[in-house]
Amino acid sequence: MLEISRLHGHITNDGAPVQLSEADILERLISDFPQKSASEVEVSLHECLTTLQNDPWKLLSAHLMDSAGNIQERYSVDFSRILDMIRVKELEAVVRERFGGPACRIFRLLLLKHNLEQKQIAEMAMISIKDTRELLYKLLKAHYVQIQEVARTVDHAPSRTFYLWHVNLSHVSEHIERELYRALSNLRARMMYEMLRQQEVRCFFNWFSSEKRTGAKRFLVAQVVHLLERIQDRNLIPLTASQRMRVARMKSAATQLESSLLRLDELVLVFSTVAELH
Repeated sequence: MLEISRLHGHITNDGAPVQLSEADILERLISDFPQKSASEVEVSLHECLTTLQNDPWKLLSAHLMDSAGNIQERYSVDFSRILDMIRVKELEAVVRERFGGPACRIFRLLLLKHNLEQKQIAEMAMISIKDTRELLYKLLKAHYVQIQEVARTVDHAPSRTFYLWHVNLSHVSEHIERELYRALSNLRARMMYEMLRQQEVRCFFNWFSSEKRTGAKRFLVAQVVHLLERIQDRNLIPLTASQRMRVARMKSAATQLESSLLRLDELVLVFSTVAELH
């Protein structure tokens, strides 16, 4: 279904997801699996569609359409739900790494159950009340969970007020997006700072900048790695053995940093609000 939706564009001109009939999907599957009979493929397709419709994530939606007087069931892939699922998996990994397994269990529980009191969370997550309280406020401080007051009286007395914890996925995603952009900026700035601290690299950057008429501060990480490779060229710039060793170490560090930046770029795409518009 993903392949067929991609061929037709996963959304229509009016912004709605592409809807496919069971016959459309069956035709594609029969051509993809010629070794199986049409009846076998049809049975497998029906089972898969039923399983996907019953999935808690609701990645597949069914629609009843009236076509020439015939009621026909059509299916569409909910790409926004898929994006939310990817975000949740990435968020769970971040929460587990920063706060530990119990905090990740609380975070996952709030995603599934939504509004819960502290006592309910402790019982369902099988964590002590004290540890639950500490973890909840750590997650609240980091903007991974939110709290809502539900007062039973107009005076909002604490003894007569419910405190419900929940996860607002869009709010958390926006916060993570800002953190990722900040991390990207800091990594690039730190790399340029470390590279330019080395005299031999700074001299080479100045020479390259004058040659290309561009400022050294505008170098991208990939350009830094390329320049470090050029520095190691004995015919291009004279360096001592110790200097070349330092340049080699810097090149290794720059390559690792480039990998980290690529990973951050992937996460930015996942959490970016722009991704929801396409």
